[in-house]
Amino acid sequence: MIVAFSIGVYAFRYMNLLYRIFLYQLLAYILIFILANVVRLILSQNNLPINNQWVYNLSMPIETGLLTWAVYEYFKASKGKIWIWIGYLIFITILVTELSIKGIWILSNHGYIAENILLLVLYLLVLYAHFTKQNGNWQRSPELWICLGIVLYCGGVVPYFSLINYLQVSYPKVNSFLYYFIIDGLATLRYLLLALGFWFVRSNAIILTPNPSLSNREGPEVSIEPNDFNDLKH
Repeated sequence: MIVAFSIGVYAFRYMNLLYRIFLYQLLAYILIFILANVVRLILSQNNLPINNQWVYNLSMPIETGLLTWAVYEYFKASKGKIWIWIGYLIFITILVTELSIKGIWILSNHGYIAENILLLVLYLLVLYAHFTKQNGNWQRSPELWICLGIVLYCGGVVPYFSLINYLQVSYPKVNSFLYYFIIDGLATLRYLLLALGFWFVRSNAIILTPNPSLSNREGPEVSIEPNDFNDLKH
C-alpha cells in the first residue's frame, strides 16, 4: 500500500486524470485505514468495546465512488456510460437499506458484496475493452495491471463474504485462514499490481518523451541535391 502510494507520487506528473483517480482512491484508503486504527487504539486504551466497523461503512461510498469514476473516465466517449452510475446507485441503495436496518455500527455485509460485484463487473468490462483495442505492448499497459489487481481482489471477496457467516459458525478455523488469505493476501497483491501500473505510467512517459539533448544537438548541415543521387548510382 505504501509502496504503491510512493510510486504513485513519483509518477504523478506523468499521470492523466484516469491514473490520478486511482491515486486519490489509494490516498482515501490509507486515510481510512489510519482512522480505523486510531479509533481502535482509543477504544482499547479506554477499556471500551472495540468497534471500528462504522469507519468502513462510511468509507464504502467514497472508495467505490472513486473507482466508479475511474471507469466512467475510461468509457467517457461511450454512449452507454450512464449505466456505470446506475450500477453505483444500486450499490448505494443496498448499502443504505442494510445500514438503516442493522445500524451503522455493524459492517454492511451485503453492501460490501454489492460493492465488489459492481467493481468486478466494471473492471472486467475495462479489461475486455482494453484488450480489444490494444495493439501495442500490452505488458507495459498500466490499465492492465491496475484493473487485474481489482478484478482478482473483488473476485475473491464476493464468494468469501457470501459464505462468511456460515464459515464462522461451522468452520471458524477455516474462516480465519480464508480471511487472512483473501482479505490481506489479495489486498497486498492488488496494491502491488497498482504499484506496477503506476511504475509503467512513468516509464512509458519517459520512453515516449524526446531527449532534448539529442533533438537539439548541433552538427554540420548536409544538403543533397537531386543530381547527387545520380552520382551515387555510379
